[in-house]
Amino acid sequence: MPRPLRATRFRRLMPWAVLATVVAGPAGAQTVEADARLMDQVARCHATVHGAPREALAIATRLLATPALPVVVEIGAEGCRGFASQLLGQGDASLESAARLQALLRTPGLPAFERGRALQMAATLLQRNGQTTEGLQLLESMLERGIAEGDVGSQITALTGIALIRGEQMDDPEGALHYLKQALALSDHLRRPPLPQDVMLHYNHGYTLLRLKRHDEAERAFARAESIAGRVSSQDVMLHRIRGHRAEIQHARGRLEAARAQFLAILPWQAKNDPLGQIVTLQRLARIALEQQQPRQARELGEQALALAETGKFPEATRDSLDILAETSVALGDTAQARDYLRQARQIDQARMKGDDLNRLARLQATAEKALDPARINAVQEASRDRLLRNAALAAALILLLGGGALYLRMRRQQRQLRRLGTIDALTGLPNRREAQRLLDAAMSARTGEARSAVLLLEIDGFKALNDLHGHAAGDLLLRAVAEELVRGSDQHDHVARWGGATFVVIRANTSQAAAFALAAHLCRRIERLQVDVAPGQCLTPSLSAGVAPHPLFPGATANQTDTLRAVSRALQVARRSGVGTWAGLWGLADGRTVDLYSILRDPEHALAQGWIAIGGGRPMSWAPPREVAAAPARDENRGPNRMSHLP
Repeated sequence: MPRPLRATRFRRLMPWAVLATVVAGPAGAQTVEADARLMDQVARCHATVHGAPREALAIATRLLATPALPVVVEIGAEGCRGFASQLLGQGDASLESAARLQALLRTPGLPAFERGRALQMAATLLQRNGQTTEGLQLLESMLERGIAEGDVGSQITALTGIALIRGEQMDDPEGALHYLKQALALSDHLRRPPLPQDVMLHYNHGYTLLRLKRHDEAERAFARAESIAGRVSSQDVMLHRIRGHRAEIQHARGRLEAARAQFLAILPWQAKNDPLGQIVTLQRLARIALEQQQPRQARELGEQALALAETGKFPEATRDSLDILAETSVALGDTAQARDYLRQARQIDQARMKGDDLNRLARLQATAEKALDPARINAVQEASRDRLLRNAALAAALILLLGGGALYLRMRRQQRQLRRLGTIDALTGLPNRREAQRLLDAAMSARTGEARSAVLLLEIDGFKALNDLHGHAAGDLLLRAVAEELVRGSDQHDHVARWGGATFVVIRANTSQAAAFALAAHLCRRIERLQVDVAPGQCLTPSLSAGVAPHPLFPGATANQTDTLRAVSRALQVARRSGVGTWAGLWGLADGRTVDLYSILRDPEHALAQGWIAIGGGRPMSWAPPREVAAAPARDENRGPNRMSHLP
C-alpha cells in the first residue's frame, strides 16, 4: 500500500549565509593602497551576485586574472566568485574559493578588517557546500574575534551560521529560529542604510517560520525582506525565491492550482539564473503532482530535480529529491526502486554531523549565549556555586577514603547501581516508565515563569503485526533502532524514555506550543527515514504516530500527571485514527482553565471553537468524539502492511 504523503523540507533554498556580511567596498585606512577602480569592481561584483550570478562570476574571474592583485581586492573577488559559483551549482569551484580565502588568511600583515571579511566568506561558503566541520572551526574564530572587537557584523554572521547548522544539518527549525531572532535583534540596533545581508537575514527568518508552518508570520517576514530588497540593487534571485515561498504558502493552504501556476511562472527565470531555486521549485511541483494523483509526472519532475542537485553538489536538495522519488516509486508500485532511493537518502543522513561536530556546535552555542545575552550572568554565578559545592563534595569523599571509608563508598556505589537498574529499560537502555514519570515531575520543578513542558507519546505503527510476521527478535531490533533514532533526533536536554510495548515518551521542559508541535513532526519524519535490517534481505521502514500535550495542560494551572497523560493519549488516538506516520497535538489555553477536562477531551473541536485549546496535526484530521466515528473502519493492529512498510 502506498505510504501517506508527507511534507518535504525544501531546506536547501535558504541562502542562510550572510553573503559577505561585510559587502566588499573601500575598507578605510586599511585599503588606501588598493586600486580604487579594482575595489569598485569588487563592490559591483558583490552587489550583482544575487541578481545576476553569471555576470558576477565573469567580473570576479576577470579581477582574479589581473597581475599583482592587492590582497584586499583578491579577498573580495575570491569571495564573490565562490558565492556566484555556489548559486550556479558549481560546488567544486565554490569550495576552491573557500580554500583560497583560508590561504589568504595567512598573508603576513593582513589587516584585522580584511581577516574578518575573509573568515566570514570562507565559513559561509564551507557551510553552504556541506563542509560542516571546517565551517564550524571558522565560525568559532569569527565569533571570538567579533566579541573581542565588538564587531556586530561578525556576531550576526556567527549567529546565522549556528542557525544554518541547526536548521539544515540537525533539521531543527525551532532551534534555528532562536539564533535568527538574536541576529535580528543585533541587526536592528545598527544605524546604517539597508544592505543585501539585511534582505537575506529577514528572508531566512521567513523561511524558518514557513518550515514551522507559521504562515502568517512567514508572510510578514517575507514582506519585510521584499521591502528591503526594493531599496537594494540586484536582488532578483531573492525576489524570485520569495515568490516561490509565497506560492508554497498557497500550497499549504490547499490552493494547489494557484500555487502550481505561480511555481510555473518563476521556473523559466530560475532555470537560467538560479539552479538551486529551480531544484526546489521542481520538487514543489512534484509534490503537487503527487497530491493530484499524478505519480508519473511527479517522478519526471523529481528526476529532473535530483539530476540538477547531484550536478550542483547540493546535498540537502539531493536528499529531498530522493525522498520525493521514493514516494513516487511506492505510488507506482515499484518497491525495489523505492528501497534504493531510501538507502541513498540514508547514506546522506549518516554523513551528517558527528560527535566532534556536535561538541563544537555546543561550544559555539554556549559562547554565543554567554557573550551576547547579558541575562546569562546569573547562570555563570550559579555555575560558580555549583563548582564550589562539587569541590566540597570531593573534599568530603577524600576524607572518607583517608579515614577508612572505602567500604562505605563501595556500598554507596552498589546502591546507586541498583537504583539505576530499577530506572532503565533493559532492551533499549532508555529510562523506563517509572523514571519517565519522575523526569516529568522534575521538569515541572525546574520550569521558569509561565513556561510549560511538552509531553510526546509516540507509538510504532503496526508493531504487533510485525512481531506476528517476523518474530520477536525482529521486533527487538526495531525497538532498539527507533529508540536510538529518537535520542539522535531530540535535543540534548530532552528526555526520551520507553513508556511500554512499542510506545515511547519524549519530555521537553520550558518550551512553547510551536516548538512542541515542530518536535513531533521532526521525530515522525526521522523515523520514516529509518531502515532496519532484521534479517538477510529483509529491511523494515517503520513509521510513528504521535500525540502531544503540555504539562500542565493550562498556563498557570497546577501540574497533574494524570490529566496530562489523558490529554496526550487522546491526541495519540486522533493521530492513529487519521492514518500512519503523523502526529496530533492539543495545547491548553488560559480560557480553558476553569473547564472540566472531560468536556475538553470528549469534544476537542468544540473546545477549540470556544477558545479553550489550540490543536494541530501533521495532516487534516477529525477530533470528533470517538462514538461519532464508530462506523469508520477500526484500526486493526494485525493489519501490518497498512502501518509498516516492508521492503524486500
